[in-house]
Amino acid sequence: MENFITEYLKLPKRICLPEDTEITKELLKKILKIHDEDIGRYKILQGYYEGKAKIFERTKDKNKSNNKLVLDYPSYIIDVLLGLFVGKPISYTVKEENREKFKVIQDTLDLNNEQDENTEVAKMCGIKGRGYEIVYVDEESNIRFNEVNPENIVLVYDDKIIPKPIFAIYQAELTDVDNLGKESKDKKIIIYKKDIIQEFTKVKGDLHLLNEYPNPFGEVPVIEFLNNNEGIGDFERVLSLIDAINLSQSDTANDFEEFTNAILVLYGILDTDNEDIRQLIEDRVLLLDESGQNAQWLIKEINDAALENYKNRLDRDIHKFAKVPNMNDENFAGNVSGESMKYKLFATNQIIAQKQRKFKTALEARFRLIINGLKIKSGLDLDYRDISIVFNENTPFNELDNINTVKAALDTGLSKQYALGKLRDIDDISEELKREEDERDIYAEEFEKELREDENNIPGTSKKL
Repeated sequence: MENFITEYLKLPKRICLPEDTEITKELLKKILKIHDEDIGRYKILQGYYEGKAKIFERTKDKNKSNNKLVLDYPSYIIDVLLGLFVGKPISYTVKEENREKFKVIQDTLDLNNEQDENTEVAKMCGIKGRGYEIVYVDEESNIRFNEVNPENIVLVYDDKIIPKPIFAIYQAELTDVDNLGKESKDKKIIIYKKDIIQEFTKVKGDLHLLNEYPNPFGEVPVIEFLNNNEGIGDFERVLSLIDAINLSQSDTANDFEEFTNAILVLYGILDTDNEDIRQLIEDRVLLLDESGQNAQWLIKEINDAALENYKNRLDRDIHKFAKVPNMNDENFAGNVSGESMKYKLFATNQIIAQKQRKFKTALEARFRLIINGLKIKSGLDLDYRDISIVFNENTPFNELDNINTVKAALDTGLSKQYALGKLRDIDDISEELKREEDERDIYAEEFEKELREDENNIPGTSKKL
């Protein structure tokens, strides 16, 4: 069990090398060997999310109960934070003069199911602390991007004060009809450099170059999404508490099972044999004819109150230190005010804000790569910094309080842009203001038309003011 604990507490370290480092086969093998040490941690964290846990490794005497119950806290923590983070799709805005240019980028986002991609990468970051995305050009010359598990990729940075990627290594098993089902397979290795992309096969530890072609993006087309600066998963810090509550719940089930299978103790009935016990089980009646004879169950005393207090404390600590609210708690009833809800979700909002900052950095890298590719394809002239990335809040809120906040902002003479920015249900404020202006123009035209019809006394028209 010590190996289990050591693996999931050991965080991957960023690999940094001088920018002019020569990328040799020996260097690639050394980096891949270092990366292999991190794969165990990723698998354990993914396993917890899928419902596997340390309790499954417990062994006991075959004559004793050995229930293995898993409480799905990892999935709960990930799914709640994921919903609060990207439950409402991320939106992007640009200035009016750049709207037509951005349509080309929006087409690329739509082609790649960008909203679903964001959700998958965000979930990967929540589980494993980091996720990756590769941007590439498909057979039809379309720019594509897709998430990649951290088990399959290594991003190597330079050794400057602000490190930047100098190359990335992607590895995956080569599967075909012949080796399907085999545990050991050859591997495909792809090296992404700033100027070229190289494809290798790894056979019995040796690398063989298969193909080499230019990189159209001008920089390493691999993006690292971090959950936080340390690359720690959302439930990783509370794994010991989760293990403890799984153990406690399993032992409680064992106690109740052993209570059901309790031993019957007979006092003063020394001549009882197997036939007597069989008859007792069948008739479910025991007759005692002497004062010294007695019978009772031998059971383990269970302190229910202490046990429940212990499990409740573990439950509270898991929510507290994972900074994820218990949505079944009475403190989250529907009549709670918006201001009160803010304080209850304060710690959670700090986690979401941290995720947003890291995710925004990665999304800027995605836009930069897409624009680099579109410059070559269609001559697009747009700076990625001209695209505003807006994370839409998805925390519970009191709708009436929200509307009153907007109304108060308008009544005090603040701009509509600011006031509508406080309205939680609007994703694109500029688009909403434009729709309002278009509707106002339509109503004005209709009103002027009706006035002209009235002045000319056109038959069949009615006066509407």
